Amino acid sequence: MFQRFKSRFTRDPSPSQKAPGQSPESVRDAGGYFRPLSAEVLLATSERGQYLRQLWENSALPAGLYQQFYLDPLRQLCARVQRVPATQEGIWSYRGGFIDLTLQFTACTVRLAKGHLLPPGVAPETQAAQSLLWQAVVFWAALFYHLLLLQQLEGELEDGHHWQPGICVPDKPFRFRFRTPENTPSVPQEALLAACLLPEKAMMWLVSVPEVWHCLMQHLNGCPSTVPLIDALLQDAAGQMQSPLLKSTEPSEPALNPVSLPATSGAAAVSDTAEDTRTLLSLFQTPE
Repeated sequence: MFQRFKSRFTRDPSPSQKAPGQSPESVRDAGGYFRPLSAEVLLATSERGQYLRQLWENSALPAGLYQQFYLDPLRQLCARVQRVPATQEGIWSYRGGFIDLTLQFTACTVRLAKGHLLPPGVAPETQAAQSLLWQAVVFWAALFYHLLLLQQLEGELEDGHHWQPGICVPDKPFRFRFRTPENTPSVPQEALLAACLLPEKAMMWLVSVPEVWHCLMQHLNGCPSTVPLIDALLQDAAGQMQSPLLKSTEPSEPALNPVSLPATSGAAAVSDTAEDTRTLLSLFQTPE
């Protein structure tokens, strides 16, 4: 059944396309199958560790919620895509390119967003009350930004069953290939993949502010954001990362300018963040 399919699986990248710091050990058997790796192993390189540190340094979430809302979805995504490339050609076409593109793009976007208050144009007290939630929306929008690329890939497990990168963690050795253009699904799957990755409590948090939920859903459905600044941040990061999904900028599109922070004392800023954190923590307290 898979005879013709097997002959067209992806080959190892050329030496010039290998990921920086990539381990040289063999990960394929004689049949050309990759062995599944855990997210911890996939992320355990010095370069990927550097970007994980950037994510933590630019997050205001408490450690426990950072783990649950940021790291857990990231690790799940890594385990579900394993070492697939992001593109068939170009700078992200090496083995593991999808993880590198996603991780670097997300770290870049979160860093760019740190100098802005979201959403622009609302009362400062609303921005302060919703700051952690909007930061999380930026993180998730960036983490899910390149899920569209997974539609061009398909895989096979060692026992002959189909494996779709991004949908589930392979439980057996696997291999993959790029689909031909005529066989690439036309129905977007990004919203489904994102829904599988978002923790239930994260969804509860999102729907607590309908404007926030709507904003993220717009991103996942490929529509312009209800908060244009977030689109601008993503576009800026896409340019810096040379993303294959980089959109051409229209001449009439306003430039991304830093948003001036309101004049507040350091004590007031700490108070706002502390109140936001207490509200978030209380939302997820469960009775013993």
